Amino acid sequence: MFDIKDVRDPKYDHLKGLSVTERIAERNRLAGQANTILERAGGVLDEEAERAFTEVEEQLQFLAHLTKTHERMIAMASDPEGRYYELGSPERQNTVATPHPLKGKLTLTRGESVADWSRDNQHTKDTASPESFDRYIRGLVTGDWSGADEERALSEGTNTAGGHLVPTPLANTVIDLARNASRVMEAGATVVPMTSQTLRIPRLTGEGSPQWRAELATITAQDMTFDAVTLTAKSLDRLILISNELFQDSSPNASDVIANSFAQQIALALDLAALRGDGTGATPLGIKNTAGVTVTAHGANGASLTHDFLLDSAAAVRAANFEPNAHIAAPRAMQSLSKAKDSTGQYLAPPAGSLPLLTTGQIPVNGTTGTSSDTSEIFTGQWNQLLIGIRAGFTLRVLTERYADQGAVAFLANLRADVAVAHPTAFVVDTGIRG
Repeated sequence: MFDIKDVRDPKYDHLKGLSVTERIAERNRLAGQANTILERAGGVLDEEAERAFTEVEEQLQFLAHLTKTHERMIAMASDPEGRYYELGSPERQNTVATPHPLKGKLTLTRGESVADWSRDNQHTKDTASPESFDRYIRGLVTGDWSGADEERALSEGTNTAGGHLVPTPLANTVIDLARNASRVMEAGATVVPMTSQTLRIPRLTGEGSPQWRAELATITAQDMTFDAVTLTAKSLDRLILISNELFQDSSPNASDVIANSFAQQIALALDLAALRGDGTGATPLGIKNTAGVTVTAHGANGASLTHDFLLDSAAAVRAANFEPNAHIAAPRAMQSLSKAKDSTGQYLAPPAGSLPLLTTGQIPVNGTTGTSSDTSEIFTGQWNQLLIGIRAGFTLRVLTERYADQGAVAFLANLRADVAVAHPTAFVVDTGIRG
C-alpha cells in the first residue's frame, strides 16, 4: 500500500509531472485496469493478480495524494492569511479568492494604481480600514495621534536624521494622487514602479519585414532586435507649505486634503521633468531634449498658432508608425485656439480628427525665438511611450519653525524618480509658438 513516506520513490516519477487533465485521464485508465484485473480473476485473486492489483492501487493512491496537495495549494493561495482549510469545510467555503491582476507587472497604465500594484506584489498588505496620509501628517506635526492608531504604528521607527520615511502604503496614496494631477500621466504616460535604484526596460528596436517568396525559395531571416531603456532613480526635492488654518479648519477625517497638496506639487515637478528636463546633473532627460524626437520650429521669429500645427504634428507621429493620442501645451494655446473665428465672427470648431489638448503651466510662454520673447511649445505623441519611473516611498522633513511667522508648517519632501522616452519618434515638439 502507498505510504506518504514513499512519495519520493522513483517508481512514481512518471506520475509527478502530469497536468491536471493528464492526471484525471491516468486515474481513469488505472481504475479501468483495476476493474479488468478483478473481472478476470472472478473475484478471487491469485498471487500474480494480487501483485498487479496492488501496483495499480498504489498508483491510484499516489494520484489521490497529488490531487489533495494541489487542492491544498489552491486553498492556501486563496486565503490572504495563507491558512489552509479542507475543501468542503465551512471555513473553506467562506474563503474568497483574492485576485492579483498586477502581480509581476513591470509597468502600469493610467488605469492601474501604484497602491494596487504594491499590494498585489506583496510590498504592502490589505487592511480593513486604509491608513490616512492626512492623519499621519497631523500626528507628525502636532504630536496628537487621536483617532490615528494605525498611522502612529506605521510612524514608529521612521524618524531618522534625514527626516521621516513615509510608510509605503501612505506614500502610494500620494503618488497615485500625483498621477491623477499630472498632465503627462493624464495623456497616458507609462508608470514604472522601481524597486531598485536602476531598472532596465526592454525595447523592441527592429522587427524586420515579411517577404513574399517563390515556391521552394530560401526564406531570409528577419530577426527582431532589442535594446533597453535604463531608468535611474534621481532625487526630487520639493518644499511644501501647509497653512496652520488648513490644519485647524479641516476635519482630521477629511479625505486627502493634505495629500492632494503634496500630490499637486509632485505632479508639477514630474510634468516639468518629463516635458523639458535637460538631463544635466541630477535632472532627468525630458522629451524636448531627447535625441531622435522631432522638433519643428515655426518661423525665424515664431508664428501664431493654428490648428494646422497640431494636425501636422499628429501626422508626423503617424508617419513614424505610432498613433498620437494627445497634445500638451501651455494654457495660452487653448485660449488662442478657442478664440479663433471665421469671417462672420463665429467661433470655429476644431477640425475633424483633432486630438485632445491638455494644458499645463509647466510649459513657459516667454521663450525667445529670433526677435520674439513670448514663444512657447506644444508636445504631441503616443504618450504610453513616455516612461515615468517612481521609487516606492519618499521622505519628509518637518520644518515647524522656519515659516512660523507666516502661520505655516513646511515640509521638505524627497521623492526618487526618473523619466525616459521609450521611442523618440513617437513624439513631436513644436517650438516658436506665439499665441
